[in-house]
Amino acid sequence: MSEVIPRLSQRHPARAIVLLELEDGDDGTQGESGTDEPPGLDAWVTAACYISREGGRQICWEQVTVPARGDETLLLRSASAGLMVPDLPTVLWWPGQPDFEGQMLRRLGESSDLLIVDSAGFPEPVAGLTALARLAYDGSRNYGLSDLNWARLAAWRDMTAEFFDDPGRLDWLPRIGRVDIAYGSEDPYSRSDCVAGPAAARALLFAGWLAGRLGWSPEPSGWEERDGDACMRLRRRTSGVQTEKTGAEPGIELHLHCSLESCGPMAGLSSVTLEVAPDPAVEGSPAAVLSLAISPGGCVGSGRVRQGDAETLLRTYDLTTLPEDRLLADEIDFLSPDAVYEEALLTAANLATLPGAGLLRRGS
Repeated sequence: MSEVIPRLSQRHPARAIVLLELEDGDDGTQGESGTDEPPGLDAWVTAACYISREGGRQICWEQVTVPARGDETLLLRSASAGLMVPDLPTVLWWPGQPDFEGQMLRRLGESSDLLIVDSAGFPEPVAGLTALARLAYDGSRNYGLSDLNWARLAAWRDMTAEFFDDPGRLDWLPRIGRVDIAYGSEDPYSRSDCVAGPAAARALLFAGWLAGRLGWSPEPSGWEERDGDACMRLRRRTSGVQTEKTGAEPGIELHLHCSLESCGPMAGLSSVTLEVAPDPAVEGSPAAVLSLAISPGGCVGSGRVRQGDAETLLRTYDLTTLPEDRLLADEIDFLSPDAVYEEALLTAANLATLPGAGLLRRGS
């Protein structure tokens, strides 16, 4: 955090109020300011000014660090209130997993316009997503929600949507019959104080986005294990596409696969595949496969379309990982609620609470 806030302030000059909940024996005086502070110091200020990258304009920021331990932590909210700058937007960034049921989050949220979390820092990411979704359901909440994991998925969402920028592929959407999402065996974004595990929650959030946008809902039977994958069936809104034998709407198979290899830097996903059934209105119409994959180094992605025996490389993508301060700055640019994210979160949480969801938690 001591490095992130100064870099973030180059784009969003601000007063940063750092509230530290200390363990016994930790005086909190080393690390945030980078210098040793006198023992017993209640709070301290770090400030700096610099010339903007464009030159000629001086930009200043300041950081107020307030440490507390034990019962003193109950006073952190009131301590921060007197330090806030009136009439300016307030963003609450909570590294790690908040106590979603606790009074501290509720009180700090009441004074904020936006809460930013990073579910990569949740000790149990799948369970953490469901707790975050309960907060999204809270009708009394007066602030927006943001998750840096959602921001990391932006490249995957953009690449998937680009398949259908071609009007000729729009009628493929109601014929998608299977979705495979592969994620790595080790989450590259887990913080140093958390055990790195598979990025199942990231795959689940991507699946929630896809299902929410396309109007897919899960079958009540829930999850089952098939060839090592966590699988379930989804049903879609009426699309007019029916099977020849029964006349019923065909469902979608969702497969989440944990790769044995470490996942790349782009949100822990390694590939996404959409299988499209032949067009029943066109005799001899071939099936199609849309696939996204990243290179072994994790810096380049490719989007391909295979229809029949023909395969086309649509384009390659630069998947350079954005640092934490860039992700935070992008989220702060838009303080209004993100309805698409909340839809994806609620859908992912629904998937995570169905029968057989233990298959997912095993991968979190």
